[in-house]
Amino acid sequence: MSGLSGTSESAVVDASRLRRFTRLVFERAGLGGAEAEILADHLVWADLRGIAWLGVRKIPQYLRLLRTGHTTTKGRPKLLGERGGFLILDGQDGFGQIVGYHAMRLVIERARSSGVGCAVVRDTTSAGALGYFPSLAVDERMIGLTINNSLPLQPAPGGVEKVIGNQAFAVGCPAGRHSPLLLDMATSAITYARIHDYAERGEPLPEGVALDSQGEPTIDPAAALAGLLLPMAGHRGFGLALMWEVLTGVLAGGTRFLTDVTGPDDLDRPQAVSMFFLAVDPTVSLPYEVFTSRVDDLVDRIHRSKMSAGDRRALVAGERSARIAARRQEEGIPLPAGLLATLRELSTELGVPL
Repeated sequence: MSGLSGTSESAVVDASRLRRFTRLVFERAGLGGAEAEILADHLVWADLRGIAWLGVRKIPQYLRLLRTGHTTTKGRPKLLGERGGFLILDGQDGFGQIVGYHAMRLVIERARSSGVGCAVVRDTTSAGALGYFPSLAVDERMIGLTINNSLPLQPAPGGVEKVIGNQAFAVGCPAGRHSPLLLDMATSAITYARIHDYAERGEPLPEGVALDSQGEPTIDPAAALAGLLLPMAGHRGFGLALMWEVLTGVLAGGTRFLTDVTGPDDLDRPQAVSMFFLAVDPTVSLPYEVFTSRVDDLVDRIHRSKMSAGDRRALVAGERSARIAARRQEEGIPLPAGLLATLRELSTELGVPL
């Protein structure tokens, strides 16, 4: 298909061409070719799976981060220490997508020799769509886990003050006949990305997911973005977020964690995000084909479970996004008019053909 098609109001863009455009934009902004390629692949990976708010619409925000100098062009994290399969890494204020790519590659290599590899990373940025990282492990026939802390977004149960991030995390697992399992979520009842989706559609939020800036329940997306996100499942979600903070901000050993972490719109200092990575080689326990056949059996049992209405079939983690990605890889990625206009402005400004 052609690189771009559609009306003046929207367009469908070929994924490979969108990836090339994104890479060239970040090269012009000062990233090395390999680093720009990783960041572009990550953003388009998100758009392919329908995670639009973490896709190429992030380009202007990331360019602002680079221009402040608080987010650096460094790619590979610095090794601070290691013991066996456990690594301590310094992201040196580089992009979480790039630092995270290299961190996951390192733990995959440790898992090849030790059966398991893990790493903590200090001083990086928000890492976008976390499912990207365990997918790297899945491609190497391993189980992968990634956790990312963030600026404070959630209160303690019953509280009205932001004290902890919504700690996104993702787990991926290879399968045989089926698509890999991929759980990618946060510990809050709703994410900023989902709130933006509601706002763009002009729809109210579900009840019980957010508070406004005064600590009152709200279903207004704008009020929620200015307020607080509630933990999923109440104290259980908060408890999970707390323990994820232990595995990221606390364990990584940086000087800033918890409420000291900032967001990508705060341009006066580095974000100081921390991450955790884990890779597990299942062949330590079972031959690979036996392991994946058991995963397939697990999925089959879920698919065969009775549903409450009609001939609907239960879905497993990652199944819906895999279908969307397959379709968009073939047909292209839809871009709304506003985003397309922004990319055209960048094209003109940076001299990068769209």
